[in-house]
Amino acid sequence: MKTKFNMSRLLALSLASIFLLTATMSMTALADSGSTTVIPYGDSGYKYQVVSTGLNAGFESTGFDDSNFLTGDAGFGSIYSGCLLTSSEYVKTSWALNSDILVRKEFYLPEGTSNLKVYIAIDNDVQVFINGQDVSSGMKTHEGCPSWNSFEFSVDDSVLNSGTNLIAVRGRDRGTASFLDIKVTADVPPASEEIPEFPTIALPMAAIIGLAFIFKRK
Repeated sequence: MKTKFNMSRLLALSLASIFLLTATMSMTALADSGSTTVIPYGDSGYKYQVVSTGLNAGFESTGFDDSNFLTGDAGFGSIYSGCLLTSSEYVKTSWALNSDILVRKEFYLPEGTSNLKVYIAIDNDVQVFINGQDVSSGMKTHEGCPSWNSFEFSVDDSVLNSGTNLIAVRGRDRGTASFLDIKVTADVPPASEEIPEFPTIALPMAAIIGLAFIFKRK
């Protein structure tokens, strides 16, 4: 009777282990597939150029030659004591007043990435392109001090590439203070090798159950 009881416990524990490990695997997949910051605020390695208002149309094209652009870090702007983000803590690259700044940066997306969003802190106006496509529907006007997430632009999945992508932003200043910073997020699929396959877990458990039946019958 004691052997029978132990075998029953072993069976129950084996089945419970399968369900627990499978549930954990599913929860890990859900957690890993959430929104990922692809480009953070304050990122480095941007190509940029400060130009007169409206100059250099076509800079957003993936084939545009930006070899004459400078390299700088965000945020771009001018020091102005009247706003939080226009302090030396956040302004890393100078952007002259009453001008446009053209910013370009390549970034990588794995296959299956979706739901890309672009967040902008700006003083004053901004237009955003992904892979040459205008995702802001023209120049958007902003008044007052810049702030994080002043604008949020959702990008259709059809615009995205598996591999290298390009974000291009035109910022426009109209006086007093200038500022531009960018954040990009997306739902990035988890790497397949990070999630154990079900047979990897299930087969050892099945072997345990089989042995339990054998010993129970003896």
